[in-house]
Amino acid sequence: MRMIKISVIGLVFCYIFNSVCINILYAWSGGPPAYRTGAPNDLGTCNDIGCHNSFVLNSGSAVFSITGPDTYIPGKFIKLEISFTESNGKLHGFEMTALDAGNNRVGKFKRINKNAQVIRPNDFRGLEEEDRGKYIEHTAAGNKKKKWRVKWKAPADATDPITFYAAGNEANGNGNPAGDFIYSTTKKMNSASSVKTPDFEP
Repeated sequence: MRMIKISVIGLVFCYIFNSVCINILYAWSGGPPAYRTGAPNDLGTCNDIGCHNSFVLNSGSAVFSITGPDTYIPGKFIKLEISFTESNGKLHGFEMTALDAGNNRVGKFKRINKNAQVIRPNDFRGLEEEDRGKYIEHTAAGNKKKKWRVKWKAPADATDPITFYAAGNEANGNGNPAGDFIYSTTKKMNSASSVKTPDFEP
């Protein structure tokens, strides 16, 4: 009778463990854990032990990039695009943050459509409350896209240059981390007020 109880407990434990793992797997398809952009003071990227580590970082043939203006106006929004080109992957994703010259996380992100989301603090992704608004990533709907458009509100004052850090996943869609390529990229910009206008010579 004791063996039966132990077996039942074991089966229940396995069921719960597997359910949690499956839920986590599906959750990641709707956005990775926080602090995985490859930025200084982050936790690296998802190219890590126990995750998407089949290949070396940036070893795929796709091009992963951030595009946007070269300057920002303090206190104003700018639009950025994160994209994959030359990619044969079935699914794609990203996560991005912005740091100033002192490696402080700055500004606030805002989504433009349902393909991207600002990471909420204190959920299963592990974002701290102090970093509210400072990380943005794909959603489950955005997982099927190759490009995402987002907004970023510049801080009223920051130490230039601002550097955007993003990590991207080019996935084969097999339902597990194996065989996926992870990429990282950056984009720098300065305040428009700090960019010198060339002298005009008639």
